[in-house]
Amino acid sequence: MGFQGNLDSVSFADILQLLAMGKKTGTLFIQKEDSKKEICFKEGSIIWATSTEESDYLENQLLKQNRITKQDLAKAKEVMGLTNKDLPSTLVFLGLFTKEEVAEMMLKYVETIVFDIFGWTEGKFVFKDNELPDTEYIINALNTMNILMEGTRRIDEWTRIRSALPPDNTVLQITSTAMDQKEEIRLTPAEAQVLSLIDGERSLEEIKERSPFAELDTSKALYGLKMAGLIRKAGVKESKKAVIAEQKRLLQITVRIYDIIFEIVRETIQKKIGKAGGKSLETEYKKACKKHQILEHIDIGDDGRFGFVNFLTLVERLPESSRIHLVSNGLSSLLANVLDMIQSTIGARQKKQLLSQVIVETEELITENIELLKKYGVYSDLASIIQE
Repeated sequence: MGFQGNLDSVSFADILQLLAMGKKTGTLFIQKEDSKKEICFKEGSIIWATSTEESDYLENQLLKQNRITKQDLAKAKEVMGLTNKDLPSTLVFLGLFTKEEVAEMMLKYVETIVFDIFGWTEGKFVFKDNELPDTEYIINALNTMNILMEGTRRIDEWTRIRSALPPDNTVLQITSTAMDQKEEIRLTPAEAQVLSLIDGERSLEEIKERSPFAELDTSKALYGLKMAGLIRKAGVKESKKAVIAEQKRLLQITVRIYDIIFEIVRETIQKKIGKAGGKSLETEYKKACKKHQILEHIDIGDDGRFGFVNFLTLVERLPESSRIHLVSNGLSSLLANVLDMIQSTIGARQKKQLLSQVIVETEELITENIELLKKYGVYSDLASIIQE
């Protein structure tokens, strides 16, 4: 029989202990905001784990640890497409790793995913009895009680280290003392590698991202360097995590604004020319898609209704540097085409009335988020079209 709950009332450690002592078989699904993880159990032992966090992806871990090149990874993905085999099996097939190396690698992969959850204090979970993954690769069972003990130890250590380190947006630099005494300094291999990443420009967050080690091990190295007086604060910079969260919120707001506008357009043209209005909107949509490929992620019904259900999910796979520009430019271009079609179909007067309605119905949402919309240029793209 399965069970469910929230991590603010039942800790992850308590859940593991319950599953281990009960010798449960099944899958534990855990979600915190957009992050989802699954841990699979067989008779109380952990046999597999997956995560939706990009940093947890096996390929990203291998690249970060310099255990595989981008060229080899591309070749492996090409072979995976032809054989339908998973990445671990493909790495062995290509001779990039031995079976023993892959087995050890996957063990560490699963441990990394599981240990990360010990730091979660909120989120929801569901355990489903006898539900196991459809995967070719299952690791040798991990002793859940050993994982529980190690995870608890890591949390205690992590709490101590975190309290001693500055916030993630802190820029670090090497002290003059360290430079003067570089011949006398004795560092661990991890400390030496982490020290090489400190350049007076990277934040603690960026150092962790570039480090080949897990976050806890990187933080331990930074802690050691700080305690030895080898590094110091050089300033602060905007947190990358904060930027990502801000951009995600902006995309949601942008899509909501255009969803409102396109629905007003659809209702207006449908009242005037009936079903033909839906076909006209579809025609303009297909024209816009030729110039802005990103629009292909939007669904459109026979009645001309635009659907953005999958749009945001697919858009988030685009490079961060161009994502917002592509979305804003594509949607504003589509709207411009549609408004031109309305003017030629039902007249300039109707277009003017429609734009007045658009301004009224989007005013509150735009006003509440005006600074964010202006910051990334979304407001200027939209205003140039609706404020003629």
